[in-house]
Amino acid sequence: MGIEQHNRERDDVEDYDFEEASYVLPPREPFASRWMSHPEGDEALGEVRQPEVYETEHHVYSAPFRYENVQLRYWTENSEKGQEFLADLGSITITEKQPIVEVIAVGSGCSGNNYNIIEWWNEGETLRNTTSQLVKRQRVDNLKGQHPAWIQKALCKDLPDFESLEEAVAFIRKIQRYVHGMTSNYTMPGSLMSGLYENTVHFRIGDTGRPELTAHRIVLRGGGLDYEDPFGAEFDDGDRNRYPADYVFRLVDVVVRKPPADDADA
Repeated sequence: MGIEQHNRERDDVEDYDFEEASYVLPPREPFASRWMSHPEGDEALGEVRQPEVYETEHHVYSAPFRYENVQLRYWTENSEKGQEFLADLGSITITEKQPIVEVIAVGSGCSGNNYNIIEWWNEGETLRNTTSQLVKRQRVDNLKGQHPAWIQKALCKDLPDFESLEEAVAFIRKIQRYVHGMTSNYTMPGSLMSGLYENTVHFRIGDTGRPELTAHRIVLRGGGLDYEDPFGAEFDDGDRNRYPADYVFRLVDVVVRKPPADDADA
């Protein structure tokens, strides 16, 4: 039995001027009129409002994140590349007295296909019990920046001075194991060389005009959706197969609302 399809949006618009349309399927008139206007007009929105006007200042935190108002969870590797955070569980929590309006995070992943997540729930508030109109959580994906782990250094840095043929062969074999593991037996691109770049993510959060939506604390997380070191416990220093991959933050720029001049002088 065949399926007969009908275009329900064009039944009564055979003479529709498609050259003036910004989309192919024009909505039917009753549906369009319902959305294009309100019975009471714009007056239904209340009094005419004025936009918020305020100045901001930057509170910049960098690795190592050792500050009184900063809390780290599930991190390791206090090295030149910064603190490495376990994906999803690892986090940077920053609390500010002034309202937070923007957060800029700079970092890179242990593998490719990275993401950053920021949340700013009020005390006792979660996704399940929030009563506001906003989901106080944002996510940015498709971040390609990857810091140089062992395999990247092996492929793009100067070769070591091998003391023996055996040492050189072991070096090449290690490269082969990494490539095999990070490309799923050579069947997918994986995160072998996502890109030696930094990621910079800009979040615009909060609403200082409404107390219930004003942010004073942010929780920042990151990870990578490619495997990290998936070559098994029999190699190197143990079982390091992790997914999602870890993430390193190096700098967090928190933009807060600057107090009015009268408050600052008080």
